[in-house]
Amino acid sequence: MTDVTLTFNRQGVHDMLNSDDMRAVMESRAEEIRMRAEVIAPIYIKKGDPHPGRYKASFHVRSHLNGGATHDRAEALCYNDAPEAFYVEFAHWGAEPEHILARAAFRPLKGMA
Repeated sequence: MTDVTLTFNRQGVHDMLNSDDMRAVMESRAEEIRMRAEVIAPIYIKKGDPHPGRYKASFHVRSHLNGGATHDRAEALCYNDAPEAFYVEFAHWGAEPEHILARAAFRPLKGMA
């Protein structure tokens, strides 16, 4: 049997985490979250909504290098820029929160793996 040794290279790990390949993988995962969020997002926020479908159509993904808390890795973000996004996600007095992005990120839909 052959002995195997592993030498940890900090610069190599840094280069891997901040590479274009890692950014592409993170962007791919964020796109999956965006698609799941669009599937479960409501079309009407409330009865008589003057902008039906605006929330559902406002999910976006952006990615970049030098992200994360310490700016040392690739990062991709899925977000919604509709004016009502905060209220749909977290609700307001008298309404139940939808948690669309949280549900899309942490609980895949049946048939979507």
